[in-house]
Amino acid sequence: MLYVLLAAALLLPRLPALDSFVTADEPYWLSMGANFYYALGQHEFQNTIYEYQPAVTTMWLATGAMLDYFPEYRGLGQGYLEFEKGMLDPFLLDHDRDPLVLLRDTRVIQVFLIVALMLIVFYLLQRLIGKAAALFAVLLTSFDPFFLGQSRLLDHEAMLALFGLIAVLAFFIYLFQGRAIGSLLLSAVAAGLAQLTKSSGIALLVPIGVLLLLYAFQDRRAGASLSAALFGAAKMFGIWLAVLAVTYVVFWPGMWVAPGKMLHEVYGNAFSYAFQGARLVALDEGQSPPLGLETNLGGMTQMLYGLLWRTTPLTWMGVLLALALTVTRDRELVPTTTRWLGLSLLTLAAAFILMFGLARGRNSPHYILSAYVALGLLAGMGWYLTLGWLAKRIPALRSGRTQMFVLFIALALQARSAFAYYPYFFTYQNPVLSRLDPQEFPPFAYGEGLELSAFHLAALPDAQDLTAVVYYSRGSFSYFFPGHTERFKPYYVDAGHEQDLLDAISNADYLVIYYAIQGRAEKYDRMLSALADVEPEYEVWLNGYKYVIVYRIDSFPPDVIPAMLK
Repeated sequence: MLYVLLAAALLLPRLPALDSFVTADEPYWLSMGANFYYALGQHEFQNTIYEYQPAVTTMWLATGAMLDYFPEYRGLGQGYLEFEKGMLDPFLLDHDRDPLVLLRDTRVIQVFLIVALMLIVFYLLQRLIGKAAALFAVLLTSFDPFFLGQSRLLDHEAMLALFGLIAVLAFFIYLFQGRAIGSLLLSAVAAGLAQLTKSSGIALLVPIGVLLLLYAFQDRRAGASLSAALFGAAKMFGIWLAVLAVTYVVFWPGMWVAPGKMLHEVYGNAFSYAFQGARLVALDEGQSPPLGLETNLGGMTQMLYGLLWRTTPLTWMGVLLALALTVTRDRELVPTTTRWLGLSLLTLAAAFILMFGLARGRNSPHYILSAYVALGLLAGMGWYLTLGWLAKRIPALRSGRTQMFVLFIALALQARSAFAYYPYFFTYQNPVLSRLDPQEFPPFAYGEGLELSAFHLAALPDAQDLTAVVYYSRGSFSYFFPGHTERFKPYYVDAGHEQDLLDAISNADYLVIYYAIQGRAEKYDRMLSALADVEPEYEVWLNGYKYVIVYRIDSFPPDVIPAMLK
């Protein structure tokens, strides 16, 4: 019954309004999933590949939705539709299928998978810290606004975070709770699925390595020789790595027929991005800087700053309390294994922050979602253990009902922080920092808000005959607008492309500016300056920030377009 209630608590905030908005990358993953499904249908397994990240788990989810919504897609002979050119959407519409419905169905499948993974996390965690503490920690993490928002989207980050967390927890249980082989296998399989989700799953080697060192240290203190302790750790790591590799092969059809191609494309492009900020194709064209991983303290600072802005004060305080309790002398309250568990979670978070803080050009905040989840669990442990510490000193807190009430209030406050930003959730901003300096919020504009401008234009009497040129046009806007949508390409404002900009504007009825991004990029200053005195037809504001501006082009004064082209 406890698992049923927990599943319901995890599902309820994630299922509503899954078709109410679309983020920037999701249409691309639908397209890649459709190509993956088509490759399976044609038994052309060598084509089940994306590029610098496997995204295999994501594409399996899209395949599941295709099987339910458009199973005949695999046999229509259309081939592999170019995902960057948005060819899937018109193809679906031509066959009386709505891409928004396909996205919604894929999101639903992913939500159920996310909930299943979180139930596994609870099962593992309760073996380490008890049911009550584990339940509180999982729920506190579940209601983290940024994680909650990301877990409703079709992308890789939430799955990667939970696969990685399961890998670390199960390995911890294997090492320090009886060496049951099932825990080792679960850890390795989860790590393999993390790698199949995103190549950055390689960061899991850091917390796994730390756990092996802790085990070897413990073995050495128990009387084993140094060589024996290190050999035992190496043996366990070898078994774990072998099972990970088997998992990687079993769940990726491309590895069955062309393993060399798969690994070269994924890890070649991944390391190329990390070291040079570009894919291998850019290297072949001579467009990338010289090889070398540069110290990127600015990137690290940006990652940490963004994490502080997007986590709640409850999470902040919980992490600090957990760190403070690691030095307490109360071994009954905080046993050694609990301290090591906290260290493992902290190491997991640090591994992803370091990886993306140092990598060149990969600084989106959702890339370190694993850190949000690990710190969320650590915060839950911190609050729960602190309440136990206080109960020893304050008689009023010794009652079980009182403690349950305090924990419930904490969960309610965490949930309120998230629900205030419904339906996106990931647009949350920490109220402490926003009051200190409201202009410094590091934006993570991901297409949210564009659907509201699409709804506005869709309500016009002649909407189906209108053309809108839109930044982040595909999905975020086009899925909600019955007229014709043209993409505003970033190079339109570059020198030498004035004619492209003129053609785009001249052939459209509306110009939709995604101000949340374009307003912060210097390259758009000339265009936005030219539009400064034009009265917008409609604007979208979210959380006190201007996100979208809609202009009717035939309302432009005569000097506006020439000023945009200068």
